[in-house]
Amino acid sequence: MSENTLQVDTSERIRTLTLNRPRSRNALSAVLRDRLFTALAQAEADDDVDVVILTGADPVFCAGLDLKELGEQSALPDISPRWPAMTKPVIGAINGAAVTGGLELALYCDILIASERARFADTHARVGLLPTWGSACGCRRKWASVLPVG
Repeated sequence: MSENTLQVDTSERIRTLTLNRPRSRNALSAVLRDRLFTALAQAEADDDVDVVILTGADPVFCAGLDLKELGEQSALPDISPRWPAMTKPVIGAINGAAVTGGLELALYCDILIASERARFADTHARVGLLPTWGSACGCRRKWASVLPVG
């Protein structure tokens, strides 16, 4: 696949990871999930990186799993979370909708900065999936620390 599903940029000790599948609302394909979790581990191991920013290519942050890809598979895919142990802070720059798996990615971040266009939704039940990446317990902890500004 030649598509650049994850853009990686490093500037001034900040590693920015941009989910880059805007036509599919940055849905988490198997390739994108693999690249994202690998890039996070690489950032953690890189002494020239102090902080990671995770965002999505406009117009959304992430719509969750790629349901089209999921429906085309005959075997059960590995959709387990592989977020590496991180000592460096991960900032979620939520620039639009963070839905289902996208919400769960946001919950893994240490700090969330949401634009005025940000929307958060858990639609697991609507699409027949279980929240395997931690949203069931992560939401309460994360939202308890939310400080609305602006």
